[in-house]
Amino acid sequence: MFSRLLFFVALLLIPGVSRAEEAPVEKAGFAKKLTIYLAKGAPNACGAGCDRWIAIEGEIDRDAAARIRSFLLAVKDPQLPIYLHSPGGNVEQSYAIARFLRARKATARVGRTNVPACSAGTQIDAACLKIKAAKGEVEAELSTRNAMCVSACAYLFLGATVREVAPDSVLAVHNSRLMFVVHGHPPPQAVADFRRREMVSADRDRNVFLAAMGISHELSDLIRTVKFENLHVLTRPELYRFGIDTRPLPDTLWAVEKETRPYVRKIAQQKNGNGSSFRMMEWRLFCENKDRGR
Repeated sequence: MFSRLLFFVALLLIPGVSRAEEAPVEKAGFAKKLTIYLAKGAPNACGAGCDRWIAIEGEIDRDAAARIRSFLLAVKDPQLPIYLHSPGGNVEQSYAIARFLRARKATARVGRTNVPACSAGTQIDAACLKIKAAKGEVEAELSTRNAMCVSACAYLFLGATVREVAPDSVLAVHNSRLMFVVHGHPPPQAVADFRRREMVSADRDRNVFLAAMGISHELSDLIRTVKFENLHVLTRPELYRFGIDTRPLPDTLWAVEKETRPYVRKIAQQKNGNGSSFRMMEWRLFCENKDRGR
C-alpha cells in the first residue's frame, strides 16, 4: 500500500528554516529563533506620546507561536505597538501568531530595534540575546530605515488590525517551498503526485488565511508568481490595493543621520487619486554649529 511505501514529513518553508536551504546574505544579522521583548526609548521614539514598544525579531522557528503567545499574554498594556524585523521562517507558526495578533487587535509596524547595551558585540550574539531575554524593559532605539519583514514574517504582520509599513522599510513576499523526507524507494510519480497535492493544499490554506485577515485575494495571486528563490518587495500602490497599509500619507519618524554633516531626516509618501500612485517627499534639516561668542 502507498502508506507503507512512504512516510512524508512535509513542511512549508521559507528561506532560513531549513539549514540546507539557508541563504546567508538574507539571513545575516538575524537570530535563529524568534525573539520578543519590551523596549523603551526616548520620548516619542515610536510616535507622538509613544516611548515603549514590543520588539519581535529573528527567524520564525517551529516553537515560536507558543512562545510569542505566552509573552504577549503577560504584557499588561495590549495597546503597545509591535515592531517586526524578520527574514521569515515557518509558515504555519506565522499563521498561528497572526491569528493571535488579530484577536488582540494589535498594531504592527516594520521596524528595527537596536539595544545600545549590546554595542560591544552584535544584536544577535549570546550576550545580547541574554539582555533581551531578561524580564522588564530594555533601553533601546528604533529605526524603520532598511528594516524588513519578508517571507513568512509578512503573514505574521497581516494578523495585526492596524498595519503600518514606513516608506523606508520593506515588506516582501514569495511562494513557499515544499520540503519533505522520503523513507524507502517510492515511485517517482507517487512523489510528484504527493508534492502537487501538498502545494494545492498550501495554496488553499493561504487563501483561507488571507481572507480571514481581510486581505485581497490579489495578494495570493501575486505570491504564486514569485519563485521561492526570489522575493517581491510590495510597492506602495500594492500595499494600498491589497488592503495592507491604506494610510493616505505614510511617513517615517524623524531620524538622525550621522553623516559627515549630520542631519535629521523624514520621508513621506502622499497618495494620489485612488491609490494607484504615491508621491515621495523627503525633508532634511541640517544643524550648523556656530560660535556666537558665548
